[in-house]
Amino acid sequence: MKNSEVDRRVMKTRQAIHEALISLMEEKKYNKITIQDIIDRANVGRSTFYAHYATKDELLFSNVEDSLEILNQYIKSYIEHDEDKPGLISVVELFEHIKEHRKTIKGLFKEEGTDLFFEKVEAYWNENIEEYIKSKLPRGQEPKVPIEILTMHISSTIINLLKWWVYNNMSYTPTQMEQYFRNLVNPCIDSVINNHSEKS
Repeated sequence: MKNSEVDRRVMKTRQAIHEALISLMEEKKYNKITIQDIIDRANVGRSTFYAHYATKDELLFSNVEDSLEILNQYIKSYIEHDEDKPGLISVVELFEHIKEHRKTIKGLFKEEGTDLFFEKVEAYWNENIEEYIKSKLPRGQEPKVPIEILTMHISSTIINLLKWWVYNNMSYTPTQMEQYFRNLVNPCIDSVINNHSEKS
């Protein structure tokens, strides 16, 4: 019981520090934010901050990692392994998640947070997309377009759509963005997979 109370207290403190940074990033540039700004906003002492994070950058990285842990669940499941629809990729839940957490996401999209966030997102994406494409190809066969290039094309498409959507105040619904993504990407996947399916 005692350990549980300590754990809850630690989580509450970390959450307060995280939320302080995000709210500050909505107000000014990341490089203008100081540790003092963060601890004042979070209402914690300097020693408490350093007990959890060595630097402001480590806090930012932790914020990105926490968001990615959630997003990664969608990234791992957003490709539907449906044999009747071999090229289908579904990202509607991802767009819905981002819209639901738009305050945090918008904060991460500013300044240095943007590059770090998308660098991590793309790394997760590439691994899962490449795995999916390989699973759909007959053993020993390679697509017309090298897998790493096709993977890069798909991941850069979804990332650029996400950026555009957030920077344009999410002017389309998650369902619409899902459809636009499919229209852009699925013909490429269908061509690669169906081409080999017909030959096999």
